[in-house]
Amino acid sequence: MNRTKEKKSRPERPSPDTGICRLFFEASRDAFFCWDVTGRITHANPAASDLIGTKARDIPGKDIADLFANPQDAEQALSALQQDGGEGLRKTCPLRRGKDRVDCEISFHVLRNKSGRITGYGAVVRDISAQRLDDEELAKKTAELSKRVRELGIMYEISAVIDRRGRPFPEIVQGVLDLVPRIVAYPEIACARITIDDEEYHSAGFHPTPWHIKSDIMARCGFAGSLEVFYREERPAAFEGPFTREEKGLIDNIASRLGRVVARKRSEEMLVESEERYRSLFEDSRDAIYTVSRDGVILDANGAAMELFGYGHAEMLGMNVQQLYADPGVRAYFQSEIEEKGAVRNFEVRLKKKDRTVMDCLYTSSVRRAPGGGGVIGYHCIIRDITESKRAENEKQHLIDELKDALDKIKTLKGLIPICASCKKIRDDKGYWNRLEEYLEVQTETVFSHGLCPECQKRFEEE
Repeated sequence: MNRTKEKKSRPERPSPDTGICRLFFEASRDAFFCWDVTGRITHANPAASDLIGTKARDIPGKDIADLFANPQDAEQALSALQQDGGEGLRKTCPLRRGKDRVDCEISFHVLRNKSGRITGYGAVVRDISAQRLDDEELAKKTAELSKRVRELGIMYEISAVIDRRGRPFPEIVQGVLDLVPRIVAYPEIACARITIDDEEYHSAGFHPTPWHIKSDIMARCGFAGSLEVFYREERPAAFEGPFTREEKGLIDNIASRLGRVVARKRSEEMLVESEERYRSLFEDSRDAIYTVSRDGVILDANGAAMELFGYGHAEMLGMNVQQLYADPGVRAYFQSEIEEKGAVRNFEVRLKKKDRTVMDCLYTSSVRRAPGGGGVIGYHCIIRDITESKRAENEKQHLIDELKDALDKIKTLKGLIPICASCKKIRDDKGYWNRLEEYLEVQTETVFSHGLCPECQKRFEEE
């Protein structure tokens, strides 16, 4: 028995063309093309069919150059492959998809036989149109973001110029003008002008041209001026002239900020004018006026107040107001009244001068509050000295009282008085007849002195 084992036949391993390579070739998401040395396509995978929009069976036999959207791209790639083998050649160019173009990244390779002779070429093609769109969109967004960052930086600088307190108004406006040209697309040929209350301010190299944009400056709902930006040279038309919508928005924003600056400037001017007017009225008033803190320190006083109390300016400022009260307890009552009501009028109080003379006075006062409607921090007081008028009033009242007492003592004669037609005696309430002199002396406390009139004296002498 022949124990020699018969060798079993084993299936041959599939060649790369018919095995794993073929599976990879068919299943790849990248497009594969193979063509011979004449440029005729011999193989293409399903992804290649999808890429160029042609049925797979119609691709073989086509000229590889016909797939390129630009003939020069095909010429350069094929020339490179034929001249130096094109090992590792990579190219980005568009291919045709019907009437459309598809941006592709192409890797070229040389195909050789076992003896090393070139038998054809192959290409792996990847559709990068979506990636390119994403890259372009990213580049666009990056550029837009960079522009926004630059604009925000400039707006921050403008805000710093505007919000810096204590700077003269023309300096603020000029500082803004120096920055405005930088917010537009072509700052190297831009200039600006600000007009406020008929006064013009210009940036460096200012030259008005037809290519400009304008925004009104409004202050307290009223027109105050304008902000204008010019290009000294013509540029392509955009949203408004050569300026974009975003630039228009920025210029409007700057004009709005300037409007608030103008409103603030006008308010400050009005405040200064008001303070000057108040100071003039304060100093020229014939009534004594002083301002006192809530804890009683005199902060300001006009000339009439110093004259009234007899103190000098240096003495009165900083003095505690309690020193002016004849009765210090009245100060607490005054505070409770004014803080409850917010103001008092004709509040009667007795004050004393430096020489200790006591005066009758009237307070007309109002509270001073902290800025922004805060709590009470002091009082404004107008003092009127009524000592003389009160003395005159007291004297008048005393005289009236004396007259009333006198009238009460006078027994007035009223009604019918019975008098004798012959002897002229008068009958009193008790029925007694009294001589006229006696009756009047009793009723009116009048004292009579006797004499003769000229007629009676003549008659008496004749008798």
